[in-house]
Amino acid sequence: MEHETTDRRTVETEFRKGMLRSRVPIGLIITALGIGMVVLIGSYLMKYFRGAIPLREVYRTEQAGEEYVSFDIDYVLDVFMESYRTRYGVRSKSSVYYLVLDEEAGPVPVRVSAKMEAEMDRIMDETWDYLSGVRPVPPIGMHVEGTLKKLKDDGKTYFDRTVSSFNLPSENESYYLWAGILDNQSPSSAMGTTGLGAVILCLGLFILAPILGKDHIKAVQVFLDSHKNITRQMVDEDFQKVRKISGTFWLGEDFSYGITGKPVILVNQELKKVCFRVQRVGRGTSEELVCTTADGNEYGFTMNKKKADEAIALYQARYPALKMSSGLKGRLMMMGDGDTEGGSQDVGE
Repeated sequence: MEHETTDRRTVETEFRKGMLRSRVPIGLIITALGIGMVVLIGSYLMKYFRGAIPLREVYRTEQAGEEYVSFDIDYVLDVFMESYRTRYGVRSKSSVYYLVLDEEAGPVPVRVSAKMEAEMDRIMDETWDYLSGVRPVPPIGMHVEGTLKKLKDDGKTYFDRTVSSFNLPSENESYYLWAGILDNQSPSSAMGTTGLGAVILCLGLFILAPILGKDHIKAVQVFLDSHKNITRQMVDEDFQKVRKISGTFWLGEDFSYGITGKPVILVNQELKKVCFRVQRVGRGTSEELVCTTADGNEYGFTMNKKKADEAIALYQARYPALKMSSGLKGRLMMMGDGDTEGGSQDVGE
C-alpha cells in the first residue's frame, strides 16, 4: 500500500511539472505585460478621472512634470516650432508649437495637433489685432486640457529665442503643454490601452490558473473512471517504465501520458493514428505529435520533429501491428485502418 502511494505521487508530480513547464513561462510573460500596461497607463488615467489641475497652480514648480492640467488660452503671440511625420512616403504636419502669454504664468509653450492650428492662428490674429488697437475687445480664447512635458533640445532653443524677441522672461527649465494628450496619447486611446492591458492580464492569469488547481490529480481519476478494466496499480507500474520523450510527454508500454491543455492518459492499444504535424499559428508555426484514438479524438502534444520521431519509433517497436506511412504528415497508423493518403508509400510490408 505504501508503494502504491509513492507511485501515485510520481504520476501526479510529473504531470504538475509538465504543466509548470508548458504554462508558467508564457503565462508570466503575458501577465507581466498586462500588469505593466494597466499600471503605467492606469496611473495617467487616474489623473484624468481625478480632473485636470489648473496650469497656474503647478507651472514652474516641481510638480509640473507629467502633470495633467487645464489651461485657458487667451493670448497667442507666435509659432516657434513645427513637427512633421512621414507615412507611406507622404510628409505631413503633425504638431505646431505656439508661444502663449498668460497674465499670471507668463510665457507658456503650447503644443497642439495640426487639426487645431486654424483655431490657434485665429486667436493669434485676434491677439495682435487687439494689441495694435484694431480690435476693441480681447481675443476669444479657448479652454484646453493636456499633459505638461519638459521642453528640451531644439524646442527649448527655439522657445527661448522667440521669448527673447518679445523681451519676455525665460526660465532655465521650461515645460510645454501638450493639448488634448494624456501622457503620450489621447484619453480615449489611454482607456483603450488600459482595457487591452486588463484583457491581457486576465489571459495571463487564465493560463496560470490550472497550475493552482488539481487537474494533474483529476486526470488520473478521470482516466480510471472511463476505463473500468484498468486499475490504479496497472497505471503506477506502467509509469515506472515510461520513456520521457519531452517535458510534457511520457510513453509507457501500455499507456501514453501528456499535457495537451490539461493532463491526459491514453491507452496505446486504443490509438488509431500517431503523426507529427506542423501547422501555422499566427505568424509562426506549431509542431506537435498528434495521437488519434479509435473514436476520432485528437490529442496534440507539443514537441519538435526529432522528439516526435523518437516517440513514433517507440510506438512502432512496441506495437509491430503498426505501419509507417512516409507521406508529408509522417503518419503512423494501425494495420488495416484503410486510411491511406495519396503520395504515401508503405514500408515494412
